Amino acid sequence: MINYKTNFDDFMLSINTENGLGIWWALGLRNEKTMTTREKFLKLKEFFEYAIVHNRIIEYDLEKKRPIFSGDDPDVVFDRIFADFPLDQLPEYDGDNDNRFFAYMAVKFNGWAVLNEGTTLCLPD
Repeated sequence: MINYKTNFDDFMLSINTENGLGIWWALGLRNEKTMTTREKFLKLKEFFEYAIVHNRIIEYDLEKKRPIFSGDDPDVVFDRIFADFPLDQLPEYDGDNDNRFFAYMAVKFNGWAVLNEGTTLCLPD
């Protein structure tokens, strides 16, 4: 997994408009062969929490086209965004090579937006 914290601004610019799969790949999680699927998912959660705390990812309602400022802790926000992630249906290892993973992450583009330079919301395509 890459260290997104060392060059956080550049990393965030590189993932704006990315869906769940693009973020997973940008984090380098698909290259982590010794980690379980659950451990990889927790690393994704760790990243989202970090980005939420640093006001770079915000919760976003795609249907209503507006940000959600719930005041909930970042872990609660992540759990809400990815509540339907099929973690328990995936293999213990290499779950990110499973068709169910791809089917979910390739179309997972709702629930968040990237905030760039405090002025621009970038929604996943």
